[in-house]
Amino acid sequence: MAFSIFFALTLIINLTYAVSKKNLHLFEIFFIWMVTNIIHHNFMTIFALNMEMINFNSHSTSYWTMALIRVFLIPVLIIWYIDKTQGAKNRKNWIMLFILIPLLIGIEYLANLLNVYDFVKWNLFYSIIEWVVILLPISYLSTSFRKILRKGMS
Repeated sequence: MAFSIFFALTLIINLTYAVSKKNLHLFEIFFIWMVTNIIHHNFMTIFALNMEMINFNSHSTSYWTMALIRVFLIPVLIIWYIDKTQGAKNRKNWIMLFILIPLLIGIEYLANLLNVYDFVKWNLFYSIIEWVVILLPISYLSTSFRKILRKGMS
């Protein structure tokens, strides 16, 4: 059931982003995708394996659901956020950030509710810190990559 819910959610968000107007270059999208996967995977690995704050379910459908969330759903939401905030006013960035972080936390807690993984020594404050810590380097690296890309294209 969890896989069906997250698959439908991922499909809807990916298709919606695919048909929307994009401000990012294709290389920027791939770069943000890869950076998001690397940072989020390392973050989850540290807290799950090393600190034992998150336990992953051992069922194969739970594994594929977790992979779907980590590889497709979360990166597309972050790419969409960066796409909509590129060149926007500072106020719009904060408004979008206050929409994105609760959305990402909601996805985490929905996965927890559906037994994709289990929070052992985890609380809401840690989730807020997690997403702020993940989004800061991604935003900085995407801005830096954008400058390098624009410089190379001109």
